[in-house]
This record gives sequence, C-alpha cells and structure tokens, in this order.
Amino acid sequence: MRQDWTLLCTEVNYQQYGTIGLGNVFTRLRISEPSRPPVHGESVALDPPILLVSHWTAEFKSDRRVHPGIVQLLAPDGDMVIWEDTLEFDVRETSSFRMIYAMPSLKFLGSGIYEFQVFLDVLGPIGEWGRACLTVE
Repeated sequence: MRQDWTLLCTEVNYQQYGTIGLGNVFTRLRISEPSRPPVHGESVALDPPILLVSHWTAEFKSDRRVHPGIVQLLAPDGDMVIWEDTLEFDVRETSSFRMIYAMPSLKFLGSGIYEFQVFLDVLGPIGEWGRACLTVE
C-alpha cells in the first residue's frame, strides 16, 4: 500500500467519476475566545467537525485485502498520544481507499503544533503512514 496524502478539512463532497471535492482545508485552528481560554485537557466541541482525510493506493496484488489501521493525535511535544482509534482499510474490491474520519470534539493541551498520524497495518513510522499537522492557538 502507498499513502498518497493526508489532510484536515471541514467539507467533503463526492463528485462524478470517483473524485471528491475538499472544502476548508486548513492547518491552523483557534480554539479559544479571548474572554475564556480552554482548560488544559478540556474537550473542545468543533462545529463543524474536523475531518481527517487520507488517500491510500494498493500498489500490488498482495495489497488487495483488509488492512488494520490506527489514527492518533499527538501532543505538541510529539511524545504523548492524546487519543487513538482503530479502523480498517478495505481494498479487496478497489485499488484505492479514502479514509474520512470525523472528529466532532477533541482534547487539546494548550497551544502548539498537534500531529495526526494514520498508520496502516499498525506498523507505525517504519511502515506506511500519513500525517497532518494542526497549529492550535
């Protein structure tokens, strides 16, 4: 499998011929109002939800199967996983897989650059993986 791209947005529109339109692609997010900064570790509701979108391609016949995967959010220092979830990439009947992972809320630990990681086959950075970064103010 090959990881083609991973990004953050708030809109995904399916179009003709298997293509998609992505709206409001971003890398920066303001999560607090000047009068009320978020409490460390507080869950912040996101409206609209953040969508983590990742595209993968089956390069070889052996790739045509169900792959386990993990989505993680790392704290700004990169040493701590704030949360993670497991999922499956099913490419038995297609040569590509588009993951759209909706996040209606997230916990942040203050300002900084957060990293979303998508691991295929639970191999981590030694295998195929995608990354999208988000600067939180």
